[in-house]
Amino acid sequence: MGDADLGDGAPLVGDTVNTVLKWGLVGVLTLAILGVGLLGALGVPKPPTITKEGLGRVGWSPVLNNLGEIRRMLGSRTLVTWLPGDRGMVANAPRRVVDRRLHTVAGPGAKPQFLAQIPRSARGFYTDPDYDYVVFSSDTGGNEQFELYRWDLGDAEPVLLTSGRERATFGAFEPDGSRIAYTSTRRNEVDYDLYIMDPLQPDSDRLVLERAGTWYVADWSPASAELLLVHAPSNLERVVFRLDLATGEVVPVAGPDEAPAGIGSIQYSRDGAGVYYSSDRDTEFKRLRYRDLASGDETVLTAEVDWDVSSIAQSGDGGTLVVGVNEDGRTRYYLHDVATRSNGPLEIPLSGLYSVGLHPREMVLMVNHTDPSGVSRGYLYDRDSGELTLWIGSEAEESDIPGARLVRYPTFDEVAGRPREISAFVYPGVGDGPRPVMIEIHGGPESQSRLTTAFQLPQKEGVTVITPNVRGSTGYGKTFTSLDDQYLREDAVRDIGALLDWIEQQPDMDAERVMVSGGSYGGYMVLASLVHFGERLQCGIDIVGISHFVTFLENTADYRKDLRRPEYGDERDPAMRAFLDSISPLNHADRIRSRIMIVQGANDPRVPVTESRQFVDRLQENGLEVTYIEGANEGHGFANPWNSMYAGIAQMEMSLDCLRP
Repeated sequence: MGDADLGDGAPLVGDTVNTVLKWGLVGVLTLAILGVGLLGALGVPKPPTITKEGLGRVGWSPVLNNLGEIRRMLGSRTLVTWLPGDRGMVANAPRRVVDRRLHTVAGPGAKPQFLAQIPRSARGFYTDPDYDYVVFSSDTGGNEQFELYRWDLGDAEPVLLTSGRERATFGAFEPDGSRIAYTSTRRNEVDYDLYIMDPLQPDSDRLVLERAGTWYVADWSPASAELLLVHAPSNLERVVFRLDLATGEVVPVAGPDEAPAGIGSIQYSRDGAGVYYSSDRDTEFKRLRYRDLASGDETVLTAEVDWDVSSIAQSGDGGTLVVGVNEDGRTRYYLHDVATRSNGPLEIPLSGLYSVGLHPREMVLMVNHTDPSGVSRGYLYDRDSGELTLWIGSEAEESDIPGARLVRYPTFDEVAGRPREISAFVYPGVGDGPRPVMIEIHGGPESQSRLTTAFQLPQKEGVTVITPNVRGSTGYGKTFTSLDDQYLREDAVRDIGALLDWIEQQPDMDAERVMVSGGSYGGYMVLASLVHFGERLQCGIDIVGISHFVTFLENTADYRKDLRRPEYGDERDPAMRAFLDSISPLNHADRIRSRIMIVQGANDPRVPVTESRQFVDRLQENGLEVTYIEGANEGHGFANPWNSMYAGIAQMEMSLDCLRP
């Protein structure tokens, strides 16, 4: 389906300081050969593309104290996709000392071969068994102006397929032909039009359909006669259309009277007679559905599952669907038998966390497994034979870091006469007695904090990490997701206040040592929390956060503005503008007294650099010392490994310092 991430989440930042650190830190093990004493004396060198204010020497101590955990991280490898023609797999693995790049793996246990020609900014890697090449997208310096490339495998250099100032989104390969379909903002930098091209002949590129707003290609029909197109009127709503390539006719898949709904993972059935998709139309959660294209009849296939269906994959013969379900922040997989319309659990002989992908023709699953120690490995699992084969990754030491627990705490309002509950994962810090607490808030705001093993460094340092899914998060029904919309924005901030109340009641947590961290919309939540609950927070770390909703909506990339207004409100309306102005942290910066660090990419198209710069200026005008880190070659989060390492260690150092007794 391509890049359909339309929110303000921070996929390059991650949901935690530890995630920013994770892969930049792998180089430290090699640098440690210089000696612990020498490293401690030198400090972390500042990359030339980083500018900083209010930040002195960054020390190595957060790294040197956690070499065991970092050594385990070095063992992590994951699989990305199958190479065409049974040539092996594409894998994600560390490259030398600080980088994490794409490799190829010829077979189980084979040495990964580094793909030097594929840039680290590659996002999306699209393959098809019938094509002797790969298509991928890449941007420059985090600006998210994605271009499409063709890679002919082997030592070939990528070939640029698109050009100019645009944001191209890959859609689908033609099943019975040689073309790809994609959408792009090439025409006016705002609207996504449809293009078709033979990648082996880039000059065959042609505009097929002009559209207003955000559109992407979901699938190409098995007979190659039509495309499934999806229009996004907002970040959560979708409308699905069929485009007849011969006549140019565009018709909705749903009936004309059916309102937009949350829709995901839409695709044609193998016989082309219908489409599978997940949708929350007339339900709280996204159910798996089948729409018969001839009759228009829709059948709900997972009526018994009260959670969102998050992914759908079809077997080559179309007889089985592998269905991913987001159950309370953890993905569980089911097999749907098309003939009997029955569902059963997918049993894989691995414990812990894993994600799966399905081979396009065989009942073979790609499984990326993360064990309790935080180490990831890539397997192939033959569903028919039950054989599980390790392709990439190594065994690791056991970890003594406690596992997470899922909790629910009461907040300020009620549902059916009882206090509303907020879901959160708690990752306990190592040690005895009350532990300091880091509250990590996700972005979106329609994202969700999922179960992870990514918090082991702060846990090892004795810090308990809590990841709340405040109102507005997805995964708990569409009503819950809408509870922070527009004039309800600060109700989500009040959920953080309720969490602080809950922390005070926990015997293993120190309510006197609490900090808050978050990226993108989570960065706004950090700033708002420091405004409203500053006396209860030791410090805050804001990564690419929104400081003023009006300036954010006015300056975010043009193609995003109409998508974000249904969530935040339309700043062009005088009443809404006044409300957004009244709640924006920039106008209440004088209330902040806690220590604060702000991290920002200069090329960020989602939350522009001006959001952070204006907040830093305001804090300094108020006489508050602020630490500011800006990456000249970064966008919505830091992707350059040396930048990530420097900024990540600085964040960890500040966190540990402000949480000391």
